[in-house]
Amino acid sequence: MALSRGLRCCQAVFSWIPVLIITAVVLWSYYAYVFELCLFTISNTFEKVVYLLVFHVCFVMFSWTYWKSIFTPPATPCKKFQLSYSDKQRYEMEERPDAQKQILVEIAKKLPIFTRAQSGAIRFCDRCQVLKPDRCHHCSVCETCVLKMDHHCPWV
Repeated sequence: MALSRGLRCCQAVFSWIPVLIITAVVLWSYYAYVFELCLFTISNTFEKVVYLLVFHVCFVMFSWTYWKSIFTPPATPCKKFQLSYSDKQRYEMEERPDAQKQILVEIAKKLPIFTRAQSGAIRFCDRCQVLKPDRCHHCSVCETCVLKMDHHCPWV
């Protein structure tokens, strides 16, 4: 277990390296554009103001959205996709796969689920005990089901 904890710690530290690279590139770009181009190279004051204003509006929007995407946790399926205690017991007690599929179909009728498995069955996560909504996958890193699976991009 200590090795797993150590690997997770290393993964957490190394996952910030791409973010730091992006931050360094953005800060260097800021310096190059604002100081070297706008302040030292352009002589027309009106042109400087326009360039700086447009750049700073774009820079603030980029910074806000980038940091928001970094610190927003991944979305998980809401409570309505989790099996109730009685449905869970009924599902686990049933030994026949066809009957289990039918139980899931009955539960899923009242949920907005359109995507099914290749076999036509309702998608269900055995580890999380949750009906999988569209674009939901079980993440082995987070150990939970996440929506859209877009939270492990190395650059955020």
